[in-house]
Amino acid sequence: MPARPPFDSLPFRKGDPPFSAWGLYGESEQLGALNLLTAENTRAAAQSEIKTGVRVSLDPPVNSLLQPTHGRQGLKHTIFRRGEGRPVHDDVLEFNTQIGAQWDGFRHMAYLKLRLFYNNTPVDTISGHNPDPTVLGTDAWVRNGSIVGRGVLLDFHSYALSKGINYERLGQKADYAISVEELKDCAAAQGVEIRSGDILFVRSGFWAAYRALNDQQKKEWSEENPTVWVGVETTRKMAQFLWDSGISACAGDAPGWERIPNYNSPPEAGLEGLSLHEIMLGGWGMPIGEMFDLEALSEQCKRQKRWSFFFTSAPLHVEGGVGSPPNTIAIF
Repeated sequence: MPARPPFDSLPFRKGDPPFSAWGLYGESEQLGALNLLTAENTRAAAQSEIKTGVRVSLDPPVNSLLQPTHGRQGLKHTIFRRGEGRPVHDDVLEFNTQIGAQWDGFRHMAYLKLRLFYNNTPVDTISGHNPDPTVLGTDAWVRNGSIVGRGVLLDFHSYALSKGINYERLGQKADYAISVEELKDCAAAQGVEIRSGDILFVRSGFWAAYRALNDQQKKEWSEENPTVWVGVETTRKMAQFLWDSGISACAGDAPGWERIPNYNSPPEAGLEGLSLHEIMLGGWGMPIGEMFDLEALSEQCKRQKRWSFFFTSAPLHVEGGVGSPPNTIAIF
């Protein structure tokens, strides 16, 4: 497998979009950073991380949000009896795959101005008059064995409380941008090292704050305009940290991985007006997870006094999938 070049050398090929790594693993491959999740990597993670057998799910209920954001279709769950009078049931689920905990797949966001997805894939290939469902779907992840490896939690919310760093987790003032320095300090305080191929998780405390709201407050939060969410900073320094750390995927507990609003980043951010979503999904092929429930994971990490674990995620096997509930297990 080719070594990941340093961030400062990107784009990998001259003439490709800023900060992209198109062609690093092949001209038409569909795994991107997930290429780092090798059999050797998985075996090493299992041997080093599975000690007690304690298991934690990072999936909140699909309908955890009282009202989904962005006008997305909520969950419709229909249970019906198979045959008159027979005690046998089926059920039907209808929902947008991004109303709760989710992986953003490589079809989710392109380089917006260029309208090009990962590995130079035009938007019409995905949603044109003659789309190709075999390109860049999350089903490629599943066929490769899904997302399995060593997970690392950076419990930023607990770290911030210990350092007297106060920030709003919900509402129009929830615009805190978590910096690279804070993530590094958090990792050092926890005594955890981020390694090549790791799946990185960052806890902001979103779910605890959301669950403390009453129903009316939850409804008002979902309808806020403009949308403001806490997340990692949208800067060149953050992009470099994520790339050079060697991670294969990342996820947070807030509705956006990076602080929202994030589009048209200012010149001082050093990203040529791009968002991290454009670079990570469109440029690197790095899955982004959002709204993962990291509350029980945080408690278990504190109980076990370690912030790394064996992690598995099995997305839905849907050809041409744009996103998916993660279906996760963290094993200690």
